[in-house]
Amino acid sequence: MPRSWIGERGVPLVAAPEFFWELEVKRLAAEQTAPEERIPAPYPEDSTDQEAFEGYRQAFTARVDIEEFESALKAGVVKTADQAKALRAHRYARQKLSGIAKEDAEAAAAEEVPGEFSDYHAGALAMDSDQAKAKAVWETLLQRPAEERKYRSTWAAYMLGKLALGEKKYDEAVKWFRETRKLAKEGFTDGLGLAAESYGWEALAEMESGHAAQSARLYLTQLSLGDLSAVVSLKYLVPDRDSSPYSADDPVTVSPVVGTAYAVDSTEAALVKAAADPLLRRLVTAHVLAVGVGSTWDNDSGVSRPDASRQARWLAAIAKTGVKSTPDAEYLGWVAYSMGKYEDAGRWLKLSDGTGAAARWLKAKLARRAGDLKLAATLMAEVVRDLPENECLENTLGDDAYPMPPSRSAACDLGMIQLTRGDYLAALDAFLTVNMWDDAAYVAERVLTTMELLAYVAEHFPEVPKPKDPDNYTEEEAKRHDEATRIRSLLGRRLMREDRYAEARSYLPENQWPNHDRYVAALKVAADEKAAKQERARALFTAAWVARYHGMELMGTEGGPDSSSTNGDFISPNTAMERLTGQKQKMGYSDEEEEQDFKPGPAGLVVPVSSDEKKRLTSTKLNPEKRYHYRHVAAGLAWKAAGLLPDQSEITADVLNTAGGWLKGRYPKEADRFIQAIERRCYKTEIGKEAGKKHWFVEMEGPWSKEEEVVDPVPQ
Repeated sequence: MPRSWIGERGVPLVAAPEFFWELEVKRLAAEQTAPEERIPAPYPEDSTDQEAFEGYRQAFTARVDIEEFESALKAGVVKTADQAKALRAHRYARQKLSGIAKEDAEAAAAEEVPGEFSDYHAGALAMDSDQAKAKAVWETLLQRPAEERKYRSTWAAYMLGKLALGEKKYDEAVKWFRETRKLAKEGFTDGLGLAAESYGWEALAEMESGHAAQSARLYLTQLSLGDLSAVVSLKYLVPDRDSSPYSADDPVTVSPVVGTAYAVDSTEAALVKAAADPLLRRLVTAHVLAVGVGSTWDNDSGVSRPDASRQARWLAAIAKTGVKSTPDAEYLGWVAYSMGKYEDAGRWLKLSDGTGAAARWLKAKLARRAGDLKLAATLMAEVVRDLPENECLENTLGDDAYPMPPSRSAACDLGMIQLTRGDYLAALDAFLTVNMWDDAAYVAERVLTTMELLAYVAEHFPEVPKPKDPDNYTEEEAKRHDEATRIRSLLGRRLMREDRYAEARSYLPENQWPNHDRYVAALKVAADEKAAKQERARALFTAAWVARYHGMELMGTEGGPDSSSTNGDFISPNTAMERLTGQKQKMGYSDEEEEQDFKPGPAGLVVPVSSDEKKRLTSTKLNPEKRYHYRHVAAGLAWKAAGLLPDQSEITADVLNTAGGWLKGRYPKEADRFIQAIERRCYKTEIGKEAGKKHWFVEMEGPWSKEEEVVDPVPQ
């Protein structure tokens, strides 16, 4: 997603929002209910090593096994005359299962107390060499009277299911996984949470049996219990996707897995079969919306649209089923909307109940297209209110960047609509709430009047808040501190550009107060017409020096052309001029660019700019509206200083050479008047002689530049 809604010419407002597979399947999973409790092994949060995970799982199983055996000993369920010996034998059996048993005489002679625990261990120890024996042992365990198998019935049933799954006896596997849950429900101990885990394995068995719909329900139930591995597993049920959910999600041909799940041999047949089932239809729709498959540029609208072939194929499959109504019809509306088929989107929307956030969001998009900005704003405000905040992706493979949850992009849509309808303060609020600073800064810096911004800051950010504990900011304190600092600094720099120096000082960061004071004091001396010309010229040069080397912090624009938001390190688009002129500002990135940083071409604004916004943008234009505009301010002050100084003076040459050097790299044409002045007025000076040889500026210091360098060294 873009870092700016406004700076992207309104494209994000017109386009469909970004959907996320994980968030959508979690939404579907929330509709499933299950009584089981998932008991995950205590994996380290920062580990991605599969072997380490297996080790933690094995250690967790061993710990539960021993704890439950000790509990059975104390309760008298395990009957033995020597509890210590029985516990040693049990631990030794567990060590053999873990592959860490020591073959000493005492351990080798140890025999477990006959019963459910020893039965389970015997089956587990036989797994690698004789699975038939393991199966027989566990089936025998389950034939014991109920009171003699309280602790290991769920374990045995679960493992019988895993055995059947490995042998591709899917019906038998389903039977045992259901038995695992039945036993847990009847009160048999389930310290490992195997009943909850059984949903995922049963889902796999159903998928391999060609029962895609039942598999989807089971995987979603698994996810509803908190097992995030289902996020990936569910992808196997999407017909037109890559055969591996661990790779890129570009749809290709039907995979062997999908062919099995749907018992068909073509993508089209699998899609029609999925479209006929209400849950699978919602699942595939979510994937179609969430997964990009390339895009094309629409010259008419200026919007980049996803390749619509996949969407069209999916809607065609749904049409073949003859379905007239469907849960989540608004999501099919979004599929049509993403294709630019807005009438179809409206028809699907009418089939929904219209109450969900996705439905109201789609309705808002369509209302905006129809020109009903008031309705669009009302609906988007409801969407922003109802969407969960701070959603995060926990198990999305191949997606390293998760820039923006739906709640944030919804707030940006709201802000853009409010901007379009002229509710500028509401737009600023919307962008600030979700930390879309580039957009908020545009509204604050270029659209609001100075009085409006002063009133807004006075109400919302009257001061920079101090944390309760200066050494330990809370997340909320850090957010408020950052917001207040940035918007107050923006206001201070705007006041400086308007020559409202006294008001500006308190809004600027404290570390800039000395530079502010030096600049203002110099301008005051320069304005005193009773003072000597050289004194005034000296003050003007000091002001010029401060403007040149501290101008970004004192008067730079947050966005383009100065890019204070990035400390000038990166060029921000001059969004204000794009929206005012309708011309795309094509940025040059080299200091060797010609006079203009921004070379205009058609902006292709997708969302029109109101006449009121243009009027406001005109009133906030810079003089000049060029990158590092404060360098031009500095050069202008230095030019005035030179105008007060005599010809053939080393000081005059120094002032002109220094100021011209501030412009020469990026603005050589504007710098040219300074070199001409040197050659005309200072050709007898040392600087003038050297500059005359090159017909350009020289790397030489003069009297005043040396003094300034001592007081305020140039950053290297």
